[in-house]
Amino acid sequence: MNELDHLRTMRSEIPERSPDELALSTGWRPGRRKSRPVRRPRTLPVVLSGVAAVAAAALFLALVVFPGPGTVTVGPATDPSESEVGGSVREVMAPVIEAARSRPVDGDVWHQRLTWAQAWGVGPEDDRYGVYRVYRTEEWSWTGEYDIDTNDFEGEESGLSAQRTNETTWALVDEDHRAAWERDGSPEYWPHDSETGRVEIPTQEEDGEITGPQPGGWGFGLGTVEHPDLRSLPSDPELLEEMLFSVPETEAENSAHQDHLDNEYAVMAENGYADEGARRFSYVSGALSLPYPPEVRAGMYTVLAGLPGVRALGGVTDLSGRDAVGVAYTLSPTARGTFEERILFDSETGGLLSLEQVVVEPAESESDWSEPGDVVGYTLYEEMGWTDDPPF
Repeated sequence: MNELDHLRTMRSEIPERSPDELALSTGWRPGRRKSRPVRRPRTLPVVLSGVAAVAAAALFLALVVFPGPGTVTVGPATDPSESEVGGSVREVMAPVIEAARSRPVDGDVWHQRLTWAQAWGVGPEDDRYGVYRVYRTEEWSWTGEYDIDTNDFEGEESGLSAQRTNETTWALVDEDHRAAWERDGSPEYWPHDSETGRVEIPTQEEDGEITGPQPGGWGFGLGTVEHPDLRSLPSDPELLEEMLFSVPETEAENSAHQDHLDNEYAVMAENGYADEGARRFSYVSGALSLPYPPEVRAGMYTVLAGLPGVRALGGVTDLSGRDAVGVAYTLSPTARGTFEERILFDSETGGLLSLEQVVVEPAESESDWSEPGDVVGYTLYEEMGWTDDPPF
């Protein structure tokens, strides 16, 4: 179940996932106590089409709603980055870094409201079209006393988290797909397909109930970090890099841990993370939504800006239309095509706006419904910050 741990696409407390998604959400590291699961930060959701999974969550309030029952589309597609836009990476990221460093900590509870989605090709084989499987969720993380055996809010102090699925829905990948969707009878539900591995769209699971609290630490690069320890992380980018990209001393001679990493690297390579640079980009992007103090967040952004192969994106918009700047990284070709990953920020607040996976060139098997510029996986953050209000 740990085989796809590296994808870090969803938090482990999200309920009722398919077997493939459970593998993605499992965050165990060898040697950790079973009562201390490792929460994986959410990065790009899995983009699934056919039997393959491509590595890669703000409400749809800002998305464009088109006519048709229950239909939302987030078009039009934007061209993959061909070069740096608006300056060098460090120039583009400089105001983001300074804004993050100056952002106050107003509370003890880290709160996120987000939407994440993954794209699938659906419909008749000769007339497929793309739809997103969409989750709208809300998440909280804080430090408190909790006894996992009795479910009482007393006992050992640890990192706690809770999650609520507000809605599961679907959306067309592009408005150009509407005609094919209508020819298919305008469906609003696609059942699980055992032949292709496609999960049901949308998943019938939201109830608005808060699940948790769940104790645990966070996956952080090649290691883990307990929630209370996030506030004592170094702000120096070089020290953060060492923590992110070095095998922890406690695991250096652990053969099981090395086997885990070898397996992880192999799966990453299949999904476009074929070299050390791509893996480092994945580890950093997967840790950007953690509840850091301002100086540490600024340090993480500095690490991101210094990664080899990262390109600047200045004066762009995210999928929901918000003004943004950020970075892009092109992954190695895979059996499903070539993809670019984008990380976009608000330059005025230093906040993380979105993670997006964009098609550079689809594989022939996916080209009937996917084309260059399509966003086939995304996580949109509507709210991310500190509050004084825990969910319990």
